[in-house]
Amino acid sequence: MYERRNEPPISASRFRLRVLLHVLAALCLFLGSVLVGAAGFVLFEGMDWARGALNATTLISGLGVAEMPQTPGAKLFASLFALYSGFVFVAMSGIVIAPILHRLLHFFHWDGCDEESGT
Repeated sequence: MYERRNEPPISASRFRLRVLLHVLAALCLFLGSVLVGAAGFVLFEGMDWARGALNATTLISGLGVAEMPQTPGAKLFASLFALYSGFVFVAMSGIVIAPILHRLLHFFHWDGCDEESGT
């Protein structure tokens, strides 16, 4: 997926495209998680979709639930979804940071010559 150590860094326009694709992948993970979370609150707590999405997004952001669940099933779902949300936040951060960190490290380790020709 990324260029190897002996390959030159990609152009700035290709790098911007790579970062954009990583941001879109993180956004898809976020939206999918909000959809699952909202569905869980709708199913277990009987909330409407807007309130379910509000609770899901506040859990993913680390703020906690917007309103405390009342049913035992919703409480269990909220606690498990909160644990899952912590992992999602870390994964989204890694997905977005990976191409930037790779480019930075690639510039530090790229020797600027072709290994076969030595130039």
